Amino acid sequence: MANKHPTIRVETNGLSRSEVIVLLVEALRSLKWGVEHLHPMRVVAMTPRSWASHGEKVTIEIDGSGFNAQCKFDQWSPLAKRSRLQDDLDKLTSAFADARVNITPDQMSSELKELEESGVMQLDASTADANEFKWRDVGVLFIPRRGSWATPLLIDTSIVVYVLMVISGVHFMEPTVDQLIGWGGNLRAITLAGEQWRLLTCGFVHIGIVHLLFNMYALAMIGVQLEPLLGSTRTALLYVITGVAASMTSLWWHDNTVSAGASGAIFGLYGVFLALLSTDLIPKEARKQLLQSIGIFVLYNLMYGMKGGVDNAAHVGGLISGLVMGFALYPALRRVENSGLQWMTMVLPSLALIGAGSVLLGRLPADDGKFYRTIDRFQIIEERGLSPFRLPEGATGDQQLVLVQDSGIPAWREAVDLLEGTNELKLSEALAEKRRQFLEYARLRLESVELLEQVLSRSDGGPTDALDASFAKVDSVLNVLNGE
Repeated sequence: MANKHPTIRVETNGLSRSEVIVLLVEALRSLKWGVEHLHPMRVVAMTPRSWASHGEKVTIEIDGSGFNAQCKFDQWSPLAKRSRLQDDLDKLTSAFADARVNITPDQMSSELKELEESGVMQLDASTADANEFKWRDVGVLFIPRRGSWATPLLIDTSIVVYVLMVISGVHFMEPTVDQLIGWGGNLRAITLAGEQWRLLTCGFVHIGIVHLLFNMYALAMIGVQLEPLLGSTRTALLYVITGVAASMTSLWWHDNTVSAGASGAIFGLYGVFLALLSTDLIPKEARKQLLQSIGIFVLYNLMYGMKGGVDNAAHVGGLISGLVMGFALYPALRRVENSGLQWMTMVLPSLALIGAGSVLLGRLPADDGKFYRTIDRFQIIEERGLSPFRLPEGATGDQQLVLVQDSGIPAWREAVDLLEGTNELKLSEALAEKRRQFLEYARLRLESVELLEQVLSRSDGGPTDALDASFAKVDSVLNVLNGE
């Protein structure tokens, strides 16, 4: 079956990748085509609009021995003719050949130097000064557009979620744990109890405005580098895949920590880029500087995360999964003409990563969530059990005795039975210890109300010393449960 959009192949033996880019830029200038993206592996250009066309989009994929160029209509027009697409490719081929013949060594050297010094991956050829600040360049980070929608969409989604959180009453600097969980934070006990969607949603929930700004800055920096290289769809998928892998790593490492924020997925994108920078896909002259800057960023943030209060497990999980995906994508990026290879190198490693994560999580204690729900029920029973101790001032001993017999003793017996019923649950080590403490607390409470019944019902005062000792034990266990 013929390709829907015409494609050409131009061999460039004897030219470096940077020299090919210089010649392509010269060719596009001579044709008066606008440059949307300029990258060591991809150049995207737009032909001028006319009465017969809204403009054609030419995507040029550069490899080690040449480039493939594909042309398609940017917008459909009833007057547009398919023959224009092939004509555009023929013009590009001719203009590239002319540039190769006409450019002088001095011009080539000057253009190469300018290219190396600029570090610019996205250019607009219609502007005279590429270094002049323009507000529309800022808008690129927030306004999705054809061929560059992934990074703006991901940034916008996180910002919208944050704004909605604040509007709903969440503190703009310090959200509570319950608020983070309510908005989709990742917690082992809840996620593994049937709410696996939190593996994804936690990446769009941020712990205050500072957390959001730092993450969105890091996402913007890697997005403008990586999206022109990989394309928008692949960038968005990599963000999701490495973000989920990061969330899985966090669950595996932390038994009772709420994880939130985009940093795991962002580390995933940095991992992809690091993997590609270690190959020959990116020109040597650009590779060293990029490796140095990105390597410093990654190492600094990993070391900073060791101070505590940062989910470094998610960072490591995102980074490693990104490295895996980056190396897996290498064959597809070298052979851009093979459409089957493009998706196979995305799907297979993604399934492998998520599958491995699922196996590891499957070996974790799976009943923590059930136990937390049991504790919710226990706290309701506890309120009834404590009612004999919350009588108003002036209440008589007979009134207290009635409450002990009707509420206190039955409630604490029910609480003990409830907690003893959790013996078969598969709990994490920390939660198993917590279960033991709760059960000890419930048994001591039952003992104390039974002793209180004896004291209140006997005329001789009953076992008051035993009751005081029981209350002391209850206080001791409560201090442990409260972390004191």
